[in-house]
Amino acid sequence: MPMKMIYPTRNTNKNLFGLSSNKTLIIFLTIAALVLVFNTSNPLHSLAEKLLSPVLKSGNFFYDSLNQIPKYFSDKNNLIEENNKLLAEVENGRIDAVDNESVKYENQKLREELKMKPVGDFITASIIAKFPQVPLDSLFINMGTADGVNNGDLIFASERVLLGKLVKVSGNKATVALNSFAGTVSYGYVARTNEPLEIKGNGGGVIEANVPIDFDIVVGDKIMVAGSLDSLAAVVGAVEEDKSSGFKNVLMSLPVDISKINIVFIYSANA
Repeated sequence: MPMKMIYPTRNTNKNLFGLSSNKTLIIFLTIAALVLVFNTSNPLHSLAEKLLSPVLKSGNFFYDSLNQIPKYFSDKNNLIEENNKLLAEVENGRIDAVDNESVKYENQKLREELKMKPVGDFITASIIAKFPQVPLDSLFINMGTADGVNNGDLIFASERVLLGKLVKVSGNKATVALNSFAGTVSYGYVARTNEPLEIKGNGGGVIEANVPIDFDIVVGDKIMVAGSLDSLAAVVGAVEEDKSSGFKNVLMSLPVDISKINIVFIYSANA
């Protein structure tokens, strides 16, 4: 006779939502505890708040950080846009500078090609050599007796800016001695006061004058030379007083930078 097997039955003890009674009890107790803790009138509330505050603060930090993400990308986009605008402005400025230099160059070339000159009996000449190709305080130009110029003719940078005079003229070339050429003497006056004075070239681009210590002359004064054309010949750069001698030593320079000019205008001394 076969033996009948007997298997023990297992009590699953299922209850609410298919959970065991123990699990249901734990969930219930957890909910009750949370209600008690977050009830502000409950004494446990302050204790729970202290215990959970680090966690809550961390949550707030991440929440605030997430809120900052859109602002970060917005600020970055604004910076990129502003940077692009600045780059465009710099490029426009560079282009304007190039255009300005181009216009200046074209104007200079046009002036030379058309031999534009001040109003009056001027002859336009090109400078073909200057220091260091020729001695300091001198120029070499491409006009000579064949063009109607002679020794003593005056040399101008413009209609009213006197640079010097011709000292050696050949058939088609001539040498200019600038006002600063050593030993050159001119007689002029201070434009501000009309006081007369004698100026002398001292070489090296320097023009000097010795005047009484009470003579009214200051740095920046313009020295004019009288003639058929009243012309600017020098600008005062320094005034040195020598009280023991009772004189001032006035140091001057040419009105223009010779290194930056390529043409001059000749005016006949006999005009």
